Amino acid sequence: MAPKTTQGRDGEILRATRWASIVVFAILVPALVILWGMPGRTADLWAWTIKPDLTPIFLGAGYGAGAYFFLRTLRAKDFHPSAAGIFGAAFFAALMLIATIIHWDRFNHGNAPLMGAIVFYGWVAVYIVSPVVVFALWWFNRRTDSGEPAPGEPIVPAWVGRMAQGVAAGALLAAAIFFLAPATAIDIWPWELTPLTSRVLGSFTAQVGVGALLLSLDRRWSAWKLIVQTFLIATALLLIGAIRAWSDFDTDNVLTYLYVGGLVGADIALLLLYRSMTRQKPAADA
Repeated sequence: MAPKTTQGRDGEILRATRWASIVVFAILVPALVILWGMPGRTADLWAWTIKPDLTPIFLGAGYGAGAYFFLRTLRAKDFHPSAAGIFGAAFFAALMLIATIIHWDRFNHGNAPLMGAIVFYGWVAVYIVSPVVVFALWWFNRRTDSGEPAPGEPIVPAWVGRMAQGVAAGALLAAAIFFLAPATAIDIWPWELTPLTSRVLGSFTAQVGVGALLLSLDRRWSAWKLIVQTFLIATALLLIGAIRAWSDFDTDNVLTYLYVGGLVGADIALLLLYRSMTRQKPAADA
């Protein structure tokens, strides 16, 4: 039977979702510090040795943005601003579990450094539990949301929703290549990958695609605002990381410039959207 609070349509976040947000936030902050802050220390401090530095920086950016997202979810009153992100997190966790199982021998267990082994077993526990638990939280909590915009709330234009669907399609196609055809990804990607890191990047990319697709189905700005902020943080961390580890790029590969240019373009587009939608609110209230 669903929790009692799901019988109404008050939109409030379930207590279980808040507790889960605390746990996830506590897990993601150290991941940000190790992967984004100390990418050269993964052999000792992470679940597996990751090279070159651009890859742990990529992962750390995703985890850092996730930490912000779950902190905001913890403090939020309503669930629907977090709905797309929580579903995306469950989808991401399921893919990461599959990647872990496929590449079990690549991880820090057995004779691994103590901290790396601890992180590995924590990693396995998190990705076994989180796909089911996070999806269940999304499933039950979404039933509290009526789907109706608040009085005077800005509405995202239909063309923006169609652009989000285009982003979703592109991200999911890229994720399929990363995850299902890692040899192809390794050949074309602008920095060095392994089959494991290809699938990990694919998991993050799929999360973006799923989140964008769900957002495109909800035109309330309140459903978009937190996700847009989270994407802005992720792309900013990725851009700074690209500058820090520029030597890891293959500068003869056109995808190097498409990757960096795509991050800059995404930041500009998200900032313009955020500015436009924020400016709509006073007019809508009036």
